[in-house]
Amino acid sequence: MKMKFTLLVLGVAAAVALLAGCLRDTCSSTQTYVRFDPVYKTTAECRVGISAESPRPLKKPGKMYAIGDYLLINEVQEGIHVIDNSDPANPTPVAFWSIPGNVDMAIRDHYLYADQYIDLLSIDISDLLNPTLVCRSENVFQLFGFDPARGFLVEYVQTNITEEVACDDVRWGNNWFFEGDVVFVNNPGLFSASAGPVKNGSGLPAGVGSAGSYSRFGQYDQYLYCVDNNNLRPFSVASPACPTALDPVFIGWNIETIFPWKNRLFVGSQTGVFIFNVTDPARPVHEAAFSHATGCDPVVCDDQYAYVTIHDGTTCNGTFNQLDIIDIRNLPAATLSKTYPMKKPKGVSVAGSYLFLCDDGLKVFDKTDPLNLKELSHVAGIETYDVIALGETHILVVGDGGFYQYDVSDPAAPRQISSILVTP
Repeated sequence: MKMKFTLLVLGVAAAVALLAGCLRDTCSSTQTYVRFDPVYKTTAECRVGISAESPRPLKKPGKMYAIGDYLLINEVQEGIHVIDNSDPANPTPVAFWSIPGNVDMAIRDHYLYADQYIDLLSIDISDLLNPTLVCRSENVFQLFGFDPARGFLVEYVQTNITEEVACDDVRWGNNWFFEGDVVFVNNPGLFSASAGPVKNGSGLPAGVGSAGSYSRFGQYDQYLYCVDNNNLRPFSVASPACPTALDPVFIGWNIETIFPWKNRLFVGSQTGVFIFNVTDPARPVHEAAFSHATGCDPVVCDDQYAYVTIHDGTTCNGTFNQLDIIDIRNLPAATLSKTYPMKKPKGVSVAGSYLFLCDDGLKVFDKTDPLNLKELSHVAGIETYDVIALGETHILVVGDGGFYQYDVSDPAAPRQISSILVTP
């Protein structure tokens, strides 16, 4: 009897397997994925000129930089919007600096430092309407690779695609795959102005300004520090017109952001935070590291803690969405104090008793006790990427939908002061 039962079970299992195989041969489903097409440029195409143009509408805003009464907003891979923000209720576009290949920026004493694909540019912006390229440091940034036949791989163009996919297709069930050098990522949901009066002259104060948490440029003393995918690259800016490149420091893989804090640099990567001591600013010394769950990673600090956001994304290879609080009171020791689950946190900024976080819109927290963060308010319904706190009462926010300013003097009820929205 036992033998008959065993044979019956085996027979049913074989029939189910056969049926499943037949069904699989004819099945299909609707798949949504993101296609990333590589863009190559020759050396000559990477080294094109810069120019000043009339203000443009925001199309694809990226990183922000605030200095004095002015705000700079990157138009990804195209250049920089220059905005007079002396009246925050009426931010006025002044010019657009066309810098093909630009993503990051920093300012020191009327000189703009901007990446252009593989090079670092030094641009005299004494006259906002007539920026002048004065120095080019060549081949200082590593991008995505080099093909002798096609040139430098400088970016990937993203396209969202939805289509029927057969179950025997290579795309079936795969989170990502390649077709040649084209990258496909399955289920993208898991990852992720009119011109006013023009002012002549700069109006920019001497010194440096404030960057967002996604910046790859940071300054300390008479030095500019840049990170690319693998390296920390110091430059002396004792003569600000033309930075002097110093020896790069290899860090690792998937390096993303840099945040100067006192005499240290906090470098964010997809797998952790690297801390460099710059007591000798010409020779950064790797002092400590903190590993975290894999994911995209900006980091900012106050006097006691570092605040690290981790989110999943198309290029982040992670599945975690959280805010980590790292105790940095006893460096070089750095220890995780607490983790807060989040929806999909991105940019972060701190000022006084408050933490401002881009997560499902904009969130404001009381961080008087960072181990017991208290959410004071949540502005939903806007796409946010990064935030800069200009003190405890005024913040700047940028995202896919555009640029926003908020009065947060009442942190429980942020009040939108103004916005510059993306033009479709």
